[in-house]
Amino acid sequence: MNILLRILIGGFVGWLTGKAVEIEGRLKVEKEGHVGDVLCGIVGALAGDLLFFWIVIGSGDGLSSFATAALGAVTVVGAVRLIAARWHAAQS
Repeated sequence: MNILLRILIGGFVGWLTGKAVEIEGRLKVEKEGHVGDVLCGIVGALAGDLLFFWIVIGSGDGLSSFATAALGAVTVVGAVRLIAARWHAAQS
């Protein structure tokens, strides 16, 4: 899959995941949360492609590439949100 398309998919899925878990891991005064979600989604999409390549030993078709980008983005955004929520709870 084209790297630009992977970045767009990762950004969109990261933003969508951030909207789905709006409260977890974000301070109420923080306004940059969606930008962080998009960046985490892009990192997750790129990491998903790299991990899939090494697990399968080669590249898959278009659908599997899209799925790995989406799953990687959701995983990274979810993990960052979970860590941030635990961190803020520990600080309080």
